[in-house]
Amino acid sequence: GPLTFLGIAKSSKQYAKLTKIIIQKSFEWFADKPYEFSINISVEDILDEDTRGFIYERLKNFSKPKRVIFEIIESEGIESYPEVFEFVAKVKSIGAKIAIDDFGTGYSNFAYLMKLDVDFLKIDSSIIQNINTDKNSYIITKTIVDFCKQINVKTVAEYVADGDLFEIAKNLGVDFVQGY
Repeated sequence: GPLTFLGIAKSSKQYAKLTKIIIQKSFEWFADKPYEFSINISVEDILDEDTRGFIYERLKNFSKPKRVIFEIIESEGIESYPEVFEFVAKVKSIGAKIAIDDFGTGYSNFAYLMKLDVDFLKIDSSIIQNINTDKNSYIITKTIVDFCKQINVKTVAEYVADGDLFEIAKNLGVDFVQGY
């Protein structure tokens, strides 16, 4: 998985190149398929002017930009709001969607959810995997789902690994589930 090589890619200064390869290959592979697809990007990707330009160019030249979802990796924090706001506004103006990945870890913050105008919020697996046994995980998930419904953001429960977790997530009103 990516955790085994991303650190090496960053330390060897290959990370931006790898990001562009993944973006290019994703757009190529999904070009003739009828599916929505997600690409994880980091705040580092958004702040890199060359990578940002590459994303804009690929998105503008893609025939179905409404099928593209950029998942911003939340655990890195979103401290550079102006650049991130600009990125979100631009890709959304082209037609893509935005998701916040791993919400509930790192720098999770309801305030920036409202400011960023995201389409999806992915509730971190560390919360979801315990909603059937831990009252606090259940309450946190319910709070996130209720809040997102109020601001018209779709929710995704990560790490729904069995039928019990699926039923609880469904009953809480989660919009989509993701397995492990």
